[in-house]
Amino acid sequence: MVRVLHCDDSSSFRALIRAELEGDADIEIVGEAADVDRAVQVAGETRPDVVLLDLLDVDRDAVGELLAVAPAVRVVVLSGHSRAYGEARRGGADAYVEKDAPIAELRETVLRIAGG
Repeated sequence: MVRVLHCDDSSSFRALIRAELEGDADIEIVGEAADVDRAVQVAGETRPDVVLLDLLDVDRDAVGELLAVAPAVRVVVLSGHSRAYGEARRGGADAYVEKDAPIAELRETVLRIAGG
């Protein structure tokens, strides 16, 4: 079972992802956060395998902050902003998925990234 933390400032988007993945036998949502500070705190407490991260502040090293508290975590940037792809790669994220991608793509990416 892949343990996932989802960080996004939209509570409705977090609820949508939770509803879509909740019944998945391979994925467990272990936490949610509305901002990077809370995501770092929850990551330190829950030690997720994967963080789904909306890049809320491109000037911040969110991936580095997450890795500081959970060194084994893998980060998938989940964003609707085209510039986030470049920021994700430069920031050390393991993968990038557009917010409007099919849920099957997000699921496959989470499982692939969690597998190393």
